[in-house]
Amino acid sequence: MTGKIQKVLIGASVLASVSAIATAPAQAITLVPQNITFNTQNYQTYTGGNSGSFKPNDSAAAISALQDSDLTSNVELWYTNENPTANVGFSGEFVSTTLGTHTVSVSSVTTADWAIFGNQWLNDLLASNSEINNIWNGLSLVQQTLARTVVTTTGLPRSGDPNIGSLTLDEAKGNVELTLLGDLDLKSKISNPGYTTGNLLFDTFLRTAANRISGPIQVSEVAKLTVDDKTYYAYGFNATPSGIVASDDQESYSGIYRYDPLITLTPNTPPTTPPTQSVPEPTAIGGLLLLGGLMATRRRLAS
Repeated sequence: MTGKIQKVLIGASVLASVSAIATAPAQAITLVPQNITFNTQNYQTYTGGNSGSFKPNDSAAAISALQDSDLTSNVELWYTNENPTANVGFSGEFVSTTLGTHTVSVSSVTTADWAIFGNQWLNDLLASNSEINNIWNGLSLVQQTLARTVVTTTGLPRSGDPNIGSLTLDEAKGNVELTLLGDLDLKSKISNPGYTTGNLLFDTFLRTAANRISGPIQVSEVAKLTVDDKTYYAYGFNATPSGIVASDDQESYSGIYRYDPLITLTPNTPPTTPPTQSVPEPTAIGGLLLLGGLMATRRRLAS
């Protein structure tokens, strides 16, 4: 009798194992760009953490920072000053077994770019912070018009030299995500003032906000992101703590800003070799294993 009970338990074990195999969820695969190249000698890499080092124009260090899993290691585009006058950055490819190969590039932002996205950026800033929006509504129409003109014609130069923490593709969803390293709260820098946008009028508006509002001021830099020849402007107004500060000023890189647009990448490469015969679905394989296990158990019990 003991032997028969043991055989029944073995059959139950087979059932449980097959069930686990059939119902286990597929693991998400996150891809990073491959074949990365830079179109400039105006970039530098921060190697990450609280004691990281800065490496200017070092392609090996930059590629490592863009492909590793450490969001605090980052690549600053146009690092030599605070007024980018060209779109400098890097290009690469997402190489997916299911989606094919897709080209991607990230660059700094110029005055010409601000003319394209400046209005939307300002609207998003005001929508992100009710206290800043209240101060904006207290301005006269003339003041609001002047501020918009500043943003859309000359831009905010200091925001155009982004620090790129990562660029990834969720293969299952087709979502592209870009992370930017910045400050968790700019309020103290603006009040001092240590942070300027490069435009006196908009600096005055931000300084007023910094001295009046109770909450943080979170504003990322801006990156120009191109995926398969379609352009997006990546920025954010909601930071999460990075857990570190930069080794040089003990302030920068304290916040992580994520840009996760609804970019849907569709397969652009057909299968290289069509299957020669049908392959059973995992559930079908599980059913065959289960049937075999139960039949073997029944034969043993009968004996």
